[in-house]
Amino acid sequence: MLQESLVFLSLTHLSMLQESSVFISLTHLSILQEFREQSSFCKDPAAGEHAEAAAQTSSQRVLCGRLRRAVRRSDSPLLSPQTETANTVQQPDPNQPRPEGAEMLPVRGEALGVVTNWPPSLEAALQRWGTISPKAPCLTSLDTAGKPLYVLTYGKLWSRSIKLAYNILHKLGSKLEPMVRPGDRVALVFPNNDPVAFMVAFYGCLLAEVVPVPIEVPLSRKDAGSQQIGFLLGSCGVTVALTSDACHKGLPKSATGEIPQFKGWPKLLWFVTESKHLSKPPRDWFPHIKDANNDTAYIEYKSCKDGSVLGVTVTRIALLTHCQALTQACSYTEAETIVNVLDFKKDVGLWHGILTSVMNMMHVISVPYSLMKVNPLSWIQKVCQYKAKVSCVKSRDMHWALVAHKDQKDINLSSLRMLLVADGSNPWSISSCDAFLNVFQTKGLRAEVICPCASSPEALTVAIRRPVEDSSQPPGRGVLSMQGLSYGVVRVDTEERLSVLTVQDVGTVAPGGLVCVVKPDGVPQLCQTDEIGELCVCSIATGMSYYGLTGMTKNTFEVYPVTRPED
Repeated sequence: MLQESLVFLSLTHLSMLQESSVFISLTHLSILQEFREQSSFCKDPAAGEHAEAAAQTSSQRVLCGRLRRAVRRSDSPLLSPQTETANTVQQPDPNQPRPEGAEMLPVRGEALGVVTNWPPSLEAALQRWGTISPKAPCLTSLDTAGKPLYVLTYGKLWSRSIKLAYNILHKLGSKLEPMVRPGDRVALVFPNNDPVAFMVAFYGCLLAEVVPVPIEVPLSRKDAGSQQIGFLLGSCGVTVALTSDACHKGLPKSATGEIPQFKGWPKLLWFVTESKHLSKPPRDWFPHIKDANNDTAYIEYKSCKDGSVLGVTVTRIALLTHCQALTQACSYTEAETIVNVLDFKKDVGLWHGILTSVMNMMHVISVPYSLMKVNPLSWIQKVCQYKAKVSCVKSRDMHWALVAHKDQKDINLSSLRMLLVADGSNPWSISSCDAFLNVFQTKGLRAEVICPCASSPEALTVAIRRPVEDSSQPPGRGVLSMQGLSYGVVRVDTEERLSVLTVQDVGTVAPGGLVCVVKPDGVPQLCQTDEIGELCVCSIATGMSYYGLTGMTKNTFEVYPVTRPED
């Protein structure tokens, strides 16, 4: 066994790529840039070394794109019932490419630094900024015209979160039989255009030591997608849903004005979190703020390809460690301004725009999706207006900005030191990154600013590209043969050919992480350096389990990679 004392997290994300009438199943985050003879295109921008040398250090880079064997189209004559018989056995092609590299070694990210002034928990960070810098801006929400709708300060976030925490614990149910106790799960139901209410609810739950489960707003009583969400809420034992006044008014109502029980959902008490609806806590009441531990901090839902929904549990120590890792990887500093276009309720948008931002007393400008529909350039305008240092986007946001930029003058992106591309591990994102740079390089955008990252609900942030000092060194990318990939091996090709897949460098392993690649089927055996496999991540800053699903948790969160047997 390899590293028997370590528990590795197995990652699998599936998407589809259509190329030359062949569908290839992609599981992102899986080709490590350690390609021996084929590694000439994969240079570390910081060190300028070949990937083989980089693989021996913690600066090895991760390329997106675990690819499994090609699946023929359903209309292929080879799969037609008329030509396939029970006695037919498909013989392997003797000329098919096979892995030739040595067995890969686990790659360790940089050590997580020890900073003396880091808080012992995220709640402690909120307490610090809420009392020391109460007037510092924390979050600015925008209306559909792009104008500031509300500016939430750290003082307001602190006081409103305390008030909500008190009401959750003492005003639901009776004194003898409270509806919510520390450790219970509660649903957070907030629309994508109300980050302020969501942020107060999330930190109110943390202070009350209850577990928030952010979900999407149900569209109708029989919404098929929300039925799976309802199953998750039922399995988590959720009986209370926190929501905003506006969202509550927009929910479907019965003839008596009551919110009906949504199909597949447990019976819920809907609790509006606006301060005017809450009781003021006694002067002697104060939330118990303790150091981060292994208690569950929150549950993030994950939609599977079959439509089912899983709940990934994240502990308080994992939450804090992940914030520390992102702070180190992104070089966040106090009072920086970040423009966030991503969904603030989950994934990268939650990690950067709600959690890590508070740890560092940053100011987040939250751009709602409704504004992006009306004005695709709105996030760029906010970067210019606030001279933001960081912006979190997806490749679609970059594409929309390209389409609309001709109507905008006086664009200056020189303040940006990091443009975080959340779906950078998606093979399609590289074209948006290249096109965006070509257009906006004349507007002050520097090439080294574009930083794709790779993540998942289970592993949180796996890898992230960092801005480099030497801007003359181009970011790494790989041009891979589709034919080789269809057989599960990595072969370098040239861009002149049509049957290639170009993938981009998504940076080094996150601080404090250990990553290896294993075979996706059967025993989790370490792959060869030119073999397609599945990433396993060992880190404190990962999810802990699928809530209530012991078997699936064991298969995904408790993986022990092994070395190849000696010949």
